[in-house]
Amino acid sequence: MPSKISIVTPSFNQGRFIEETIRSVLDQNYPNLEYLVIDGGSTDQTIDIIRKYEPQLSYWESEKDRGQVHAINKGLARATGDIFAYINSDDVYLPGALSKVAQYFEEHPSVEWVCGDTRMFGEGHKTEVVRTVTPKSAAHCLSWAYKAPQPGHFWKRELLDTGFDETWRYDFDHDLYVRLLFAGHKCEHIPATFAGYRLHAASKTVAEIEAFDEEFDRSAEIYEGRLQGADRRWCRSTRFLRRSYAASESGNKAEGARWLIRALATYPEALTRRPFWGCLRKLASN
Repeated sequence: MPSKISIVTPSFNQGRFIEETIRSVLDQNYPNLEYLVIDGGSTDQTIDIIRKYEPQLSYWESEKDRGQVHAINKGLARATGDIFAYINSDDVYLPGALSKVAQYFEEHPSVEWVCGDTRMFGEGHKTEVVRTVTPKSAAHCLSWAYKAPQPGHFWKRELLDTGFDETWRYDFDHDLYVRLLFAGHKCEHIPATFAGYRLHAASKTVAEIEAFDEEFDRSAEIYEGRLQGADRRWCRSTRFLRRSYAASESGNKAEGARWLIRALATYPEALTRRPFWGCLRKLASN
C-alpha cells in the first residue's frame, strides 16, 4: 500500500468552484487518500455540493470558524496521513499529481518537503505554468527570491506539528516556509505540474494583493534580526527596493531614488541581481 496522503480543503462560499476542486482530488484515484473538507459555514450551494460527495470524503464539517488558516489547522489536527497538503476550494490538482508525489517520497526517504510546478489560470487571466524556484534558505525566502505557488507544496505530516500561524491572514504559508528553513528543513523541486491556481476577482491573491505585500514586508522585518551578515543585508535591501519601486510607481521619483540608493548602500551585491535593475528602470520610466 502506498503512503497515506491527507488533503484538506478549507472552504467558505466558493460554491462556484468547489465541485471542481473536490473532483480534482477524488479523480486522482489515489488508493490511500484521506480527504477532509473544512467549511466555515457557507450559505451558498457549497454544502449541497459537499453532501453530494460525502461518501467519498474521510471527514467534513460546516461551522463558523476564524477563517482560512483556522480551517486548515482544524483539518491538519485530524489528518493521519504520512504526507499532508491543502488545496483551496477554488484551486485544483492535475491528474496524477498525488501518485507522483507519493512515488518521489518513497524513492527519496530523507525528503520531508516537496514542491511541483503550478498552472496559473482563470477567466480573464493568461494561462501559464510557473516553474518553481524553491525557497533555499530563510534569507532567500524573506528576500522574495523564490517562486513556489502554494498548491504545489506537500509535506511529511510530522513537519507540521505546530500548524500554520493564524497571526498571518494572507502570508501564513510563506511564514511556514521561513520557519521550516530556519529549522534546517529543505524543499525539493519535482519538475512536474501538480496543480492549477485559479485567479478570479474574489480571490485574495487578486482582490487583496496589497495586503499580501504588507504582510510580506512585516514578516521580513520580524525575522530579519535572526539573519546574519550578508543574509540580513540582503533581506533589508529587498525591503528598500520594494519601497523604491512603490514610490516610483506612485510618481514620487525623489523618494524612489532615495530608497534605491539606500538599498544599494545596504547591499552592494544588489547590482548583480534583477530586482535592483527593475527598480532602476521603474525610476527612469515616465
